[in-house]
Amino acid sequence: MLYPQLLAVTSSSVETASQISDPISFQTALLVIIAGALLFVAKNLASLNHRISSVETGKKSNNRSTGATSNANGVLPAGMIAPEVVAAISAAIHTTLGGRNRILSIGQICPNRQAWSAEGRRQVFSSHKVR
Repeated sequence: MLYPQLLAVTSSSVETASQISDPISFQTALLVIIAGALLFVAKNLASLNHRISSVETGKKSNNRSTGATSNANGVLPAGMIAPEVVAAISAAIHTTLGGRNRILSIGQICPNRQAWSAEGRRQVFSSHKVR
């Protein structure tokens, strides 16, 4: 009497195995591939974000460590701008433009260069028609 029960168990397990071996549909395979690609992209973006933030913190720590080079009297060398002026310019740019902006350089305009004359020439040339 034990044999028919074993035969029933083995026949049901064979049916389950044949159901498992059915190929997956195209949509399921595509979904698995897309999910894998998204995970790959997310991992790479997280790694890139980590690298960029470590570089930015490294730059900030280097900039703070060097500071403004001044002598014992607090006088800046020629061509250097006081840190207070740089801070005021940075605040004005942030207020005007908003968001994250990067100031590449701040420097004084050469006093010998007369910008007003160049602006006048630009206005004269722009008022004439090109033939």
